Amino acid sequence: MNYELTPDDLNKLSLLDAEQRYDYFIQAVADLEKIWILVDEEGFVLVDADEERCIPVWPHAELAELWINGDWAQCQAQAVDIATWLDKWTNGLDGDELAIAVFPHAQEPGVVIGPEEFAETLIEATQDNE
Repeated sequence: MNYELTPDDLNKLSLLDAEQRYDYFIQAVADLEKIWILVDEEGFVLVDADEERCIPVWPHAELAELWINGDWAQCQAQAVDIATWLDKWTNGLDGDELAIAVFPHAQEPGVVIGPEEFAETLIEATQDNE
């Protein structure tokens, strides 16, 4: 399922605080079954947030693409389906001691969460949608 954000949607989402964006992210990912990350020629990008190395994630390509500028000008948004995330990324991120910055916005990293807790939340949300 694809869902394209309108400029009005983008504006409304920009007004949400970190917790509201987190809640929106979980529901959108449960519905659309995709997590968006940014990648460049070296792989996925990382940020420092709350004294942790994190992979930033977004619920829609358009939101991830807003970050493609400056140091990340060579990046592109890439979708990871939720099954692949749960099957491969959770253990990989956990093993590399990386956290997840959920739906960062402007100068704020969003909710920073560990891979296992993130996976549990996604599993619960997808089961609620069945």
